[in-house]
Amino acid sequence: MGFLGLLKRKKTETKEKDYIPKSDKKSSRQQTAPADQLSFLVDNCELISESDRQIEEAKVEYQAVTSYLTDMQRIDMSLKEQREKLEEAARNIYNLTRERNLFQQKNTILTDRQYRLFERYEMQLPRELPEIKEREEYQDKIHRDMEFLEKEKNALAAEQEDIISKQGYLKWIAITTSIIVVFLFIIFALLENYSEANLSIPFLLTVLMGMASSLYIFMEARKNTYAIQFVQAKQKRQIMLMNKVKIKSVNNLNFLEYTYNKYTVDNYDKLKALWEEYIVLKEEARKYQTNTQMLNFYNNELMKELKEIGVSDSEIWIYQPSAIIDSKEMVEVRHRLNVRRQKLRDRIDTIMKQKEESLEVIKSTIKENPESAQEANLILKRYGIPEIE
Repeated sequence: MGFLGLLKRKKTETKEKDYIPKSDKKSSRQQTAPADQLSFLVDNCELISESDRQIEEAKVEYQAVTSYLTDMQRIDMSLKEQREKLEEAARNIYNLTRERNLFQQKNTILTDRQYRLFERYEMQLPRELPEIKEREEYQDKIHRDMEFLEKEKNALAAEQEDIISKQGYLKWIAITTSIIVVFLFIIFALLENYSEANLSIPFLLTVLMGMASSLYIFMEARKNTYAIQFVQAKQKRQIMLMNKVKIKSVNNLNFLEYTYNKYTVDNYDKLKALWEEYIVLKEEARKYQTNTQMLNFYNNELMKELKEIGVSDSEIWIYQPSAIIDSKEMVEVRHRLNVRRQKLRDRIDTIMKQKEESLEVIKSTIKENPESAQEANLILKRYGIPEIE
């Protein structure tokens, strides 16, 4: 069950445990429901809009990965003569790249694989680094928010228990007072029957005592009723906020985990250190013009041969020539691509499920509050979501 489903379930459980008088609940809902409902709809519309954006991004990436896998099939099915030309060009690229990297990677933490990976994403990674850092900071903020909300939940639970305890104490006072008043009435009645004493004043004082106790119990019980209403309203708000924060956390962690897997790192600091190391090595590589010229020549040869066999993205193979000359490397590359594609499918499925849950919550909210349907549909229209009948 998703977090939005959990929100609906917890709301139902809260209603079942709610012991506020029916008239008071109705009045409270009339006072707070419209603003809360519209705010809740806006929150879910924003979640749907963000889900659509992430799905589109994942689909573009998924299509690119699928294209790479198709190109690998074309290479595997190429004719013997074409394959020999491909392997020759790839072998020269591999040797020249290795020769250059031997010098570049002296006393470096960057591996050959990471170097080729960073070359491949050289234009993309500088734009992603600030976003990754921002996402990690955002995750820390989400974690702090969840800790704060958890503390608030515990505090509200303790406050609710305290109010319930007060109600029990009032019940005990009421029972005790009633017993005392009845006992006194019996004593006074017996005394009046068996003696000629005038017990009007004791009777009156007993009545006044009972009335004072009843007034005190009534006022305190009413105060506790309003207090429990206020606490339960805060608990509902806490549950809604906690579920929103959890959804944000899941989406943010999915993005970070996918990015870490993509660049084979554990965190932003590691990625930044490797990227800075790569920049230094890249700068040193420019000093070897002869090596670079030869490498460019064979790169062009490889891309030319790849285009002749119908490979759509030939440029990528100049960064992984070992896959062409080594079948084990090709299998490993195919496995990594399949893993990436599966992760993208899982990511799309997760986001689609969250989107569907948001739509279900919106439909349920509009169905339960038909008087706000027109205003709700205006909000949906603003976010490009079809109107709900």
